[in-house]
Amino acid sequence: ITEVRDFAGKDIEIKKLVDADSKEAVEKASAAGASPSAVDNILEQIRKKQKLSVLDKTKKDWGEYKAEKGVEEELGAYKKSSNQYLDRQSFLKRADYREYELERDARLSLMAKRKSESMQDDDV
Repeated sequence: ITEVRDFAGKDIEIKKLVDADSKEAVEKASAAGASPSAVDNILEQIRKKQKLSVLDKTKKDWGEYKAEKGVEEELGAYKKSSNQYLDRQSFLKRADYREYELERDARLSLMAKRKSESMQDDDV
């Protein structure tokens, strides 16, 4: 379904995908099938166009950008991998901490060994 809406004084064409059996699709099909009468033409001219909100315009522009650049799959993969990213960061942090503990234990044992050796040297 294609709608024309007013955004900042300009006519913006909005294309929406709807099910063929939806209420909107049935109304558009019946309106397109019948020829408009003179009264319908006058009412159409008098009736104000629906305003397009900034959020709707942004949504439309973002959808067009994704389709144009073909980044839909990449964004989907990134969205799905967010938990994997956090898990990976958590794993790296734990691994870094374990490595720090091992190095610290090695330093402490070396210091204790040197201290015991120096005490033995003092006794002799």
